[in-house]
Amino acid sequence: MDRTAPVHEPGIDGQAFLDHLAEAIRLPTVSHEDRERNDPGDVLAIHAFLRDTYPLVHERCLVETVTGLSLLFTWQGTDTEADPIVLMAHMDVVPIEPGTEDDWDHDPFGGATVDGELWGRGSLDDKGPLIAVMEAVEHLLESGFEPNRTVIIAFGHDEEIGGLEGTKRTAELLRKRGIRPWFVVDEGGWVVDEIPPLTSEPVALVGTAEKGYLNLELIAVGEGGHSSIPPRSTAIGKLAAAIERLEANPLPTHIEVLESQFAALAPRMNRWLRLVLTNLWLFGPIVAKMLTRRPQTAASIRTTTAVTMVSGGVKPNVLPQEASAVVNFRIVPGDSTESVIAHVEKLVGPNVSAAPFGDLRTEPTQFSSTESDAWTVLKRSIEETFPDTAVAPWVTSGATDSRHLRDFAGDVYRFNGFTGDLESLTRIHGTGERVRTSDAESAVSFFCRLIRNAQG
Repeated sequence: MDRTAPVHEPGIDGQAFLDHLAEAIRLPTVSHEDRERNDPGDVLAIHAFLRDTYPLVHERCLVETVTGLSLLFTWQGTDTEADPIVLMAHMDVVPIEPGTEDDWDHDPFGGATVDGELWGRGSLDDKGPLIAVMEAVEHLLESGFEPNRTVIIAFGHDEEIGGLEGTKRTAELLRKRGIRPWFVVDEGGWVVDEIPPLTSEPVALVGTAEKGYLNLELIAVGEGGHSSIPPRSTAIGKLAAAIERLEANPLPTHIEVLESQFAALAPRMNRWLRLVLTNLWLFGPIVAKMLTRRPQTAASIRTTTAVTMVSGGVKPNVLPQEASAVVNFRIVPGDSTESVIAHVEKLVGPNVSAAPFGDLRTEPTQFSSTESDAWTVLKRSIEETFPDTAVAPWVTSGATDSRHLRDFAGDVYRFNGFTGDLESLTRIHGTGERVRTSDAESAVSFFCRLIRNAQG
């Protein structure tokens, strides 16, 4: 694809970024759902790595730990009246799903660079952005830059299991201190090579809102006994039927959440597509039908339903008395946790119960502005780094730590400065996670420019 090369900040050492990211990947800071399995020593090891690798950051910034494991850096600005900006990332990663280890072409915790890509769990989610932020701040300090607006950097240690002991506590601390961020930038957006059929040109997708999060546990009960005399439907059969109904009847689409994205991309579209996508009041049902044909685009306009855990039975010849499943929902703006629960209860019927599962339950966020000064700063920083790229808002499908700041911060955005195709998004939390080595200078440059441009 022909595309203008990203413009790099003078003096950025891309190889240093790659070397440091590889080192960070080799520190397996895995967050398990069972918190008792998580070793604090793994997180403390990355604290030590950051301290040794970025001495100026640790010398010039106030460095604090929150609950002993999350990190909070404050780079004090000269204007004490100016609201700070907050840059966020997280240190932890998800586990490798048991049984899929051999599906990786390269060690998921090896940090190997092969054919222009750096492989490893966390390379994109979220150690790549974390290292890019640290490289940018260290570079700016080395160059003598002094901010007038305070820059706060918040690195959570448990984002992958909800951030309840990490960034949530950091947010409470900032609120207690009376800090109201001007804007927040966290993970959850990147530059995609193209978005067919909307455009064949690069698009910087910036999360201006994020979906809500809900897990529901479905439980079916049945008669126990010997498998040689089974009832008409076992507990597992009842559960399976309920799951089939859920998957066959997804929640309704909300095409309106893409109106601002379509408006931003309109100049890049052919005239017929532009006519359709900028008149959703007329063509909305047709567009929604088209988008729901692919999982990646369907997820952008509806609450997703994903059965992720199933349990039932203890022996081949014993009828299970109970079977259960956990269903994960990512809730699009326009729906709510209550509307999702009502939808599920209606579909599964009286023979299967549905109840919230786990501690994490969040509503979809409100949309941050695309007309504010904060948006102008972010958009300018992206365009200076990726000059041929359209900047468009979107709804981030995953839950991020930034939601813990949304109640008292100004605008909250999600963008990390990395590039990829739409397929690469499926590798997040999956097999083969990796980043392009060509992103090294541009990711660091983006954060340098963001910090500079935010000074006003």
